[in-house]
Amino acid sequence: MQTIYEAAGGTEGITGVHDEMDQRAIACFDVALTDVGLDNNEALRQALHDYFAWTTTVTMAHYHDSTDDVPDGLTIPNWSWDGLAPGTGPGY
Repeated sequence: MQTIYEAAGGTEGITGVHDEMDQRAIACFDVALTDVGLDNNEALRQALHDYFAWTTTVTMAHYHDSTDDVPDGLTIPNWSWDGLAPGTGPGY
């Protein structure tokens, strides 16, 4: 039996711009935050939401076509309560 991932063609089936899928992923992440009880801490929930939404729609959005396009040596930016920490992002 094929997995959903295999049925979609693996990474080949999900290349290209996929704004709707990005928005669904963010919505699922928000539900997961509620499921684990983080909706009781609005500042933490908002910081986690903002990070996930940013990395989904900004950082990951630069490499729609192929994993071969991702440059070597990328670092994970620092995130704070106020968003992306200055000087730590990938230069976007």
